[in-house]
Amino acid sequence: MFFILSKTLSYLFLPTTIIGLCWLTYFLFRRKKWSKYAAITGFLLFIIFTNDFLANSLLKHWEKDPLPMKEIEDKNYTYGVLLTGMTNTQKLPDDRVYFHQNADRLLQAMMLFKQGIIDTLYISGGGATALRSDLQEAKVILNYLKSINFPLNRVKIEIESRNTVESAQLASNYISNNYPILLITSASHMPRASACFEKEGYEVVRFPTVFLTVDDTISPAMFIPSIDALKKWHILFKEWMGYSAYKLAGYI
Repeated sequence: MFFILSKTLSYLFLPTTIIGLCWLTYFLFRRKKWSKYAAITGFLLFIIFTNDFLANSLLKHWEKDPLPMKEIEDKNYTYGVLLTGMTNTQKLPDDRVYFHQNADRLLQAMMLFKQGIIDTLYISGGGATALRSDLQEAKVILNYLKSINFPLNRVKIEIESRNTVESAQLASNYISNNYPILLITSASHMPRASACFEKEGYEVVRFPTVFLTVDDTISPAMFIPSIDALKKWHILFKEWMGYSAYKLAGYI
């Protein structure tokens, strides 16, 4: 029930949904005196949520900073834990893997393995949709690794989890918490993900990836309405709501 609610209710509080509801309210009740306030609110929210300077600043504050390679290049971790959420499993034909932006998670994990920083790559993630339980992304990624001759004897997968908290809870079936783990996921997702694994007793070393922000750059273009800004706000809202829901549920 928590999984279904988290996947459905979250869409009601995304920036585009809020803006759309404001404007829909205006058109449905435009003869009401107060309806103009709904239109004005929608317009102001549109200006705020398409401002890339504001979105970049807030997302950068939320994202975990990159882990400098010099801090881990001489270390060795038994397990590198890679969280899924980087492929389109509903695209046909299914004779290949359809990656999207989050593929940086896998690229960085493979680099860490090749450099000997991690011994075993543990991939966690089963079905990630509320309506489909058969889309097991960890299997998809395992098949991709097989196609490029990655050493599969150094890979473990977990295909039952549907969200981050289940990934953390099921990890104990495969990895002892006596080992520190190198956690690999998106920078924006790292606060929630690391908190879940720490709740399960793991010593977590964070290796954030997929950085969507830029550092110390201000340009006039950042103040022009931007679809990229709206995407950053969506990620922020998703992570803020996810973190809050996990906190209220006692998962972190």
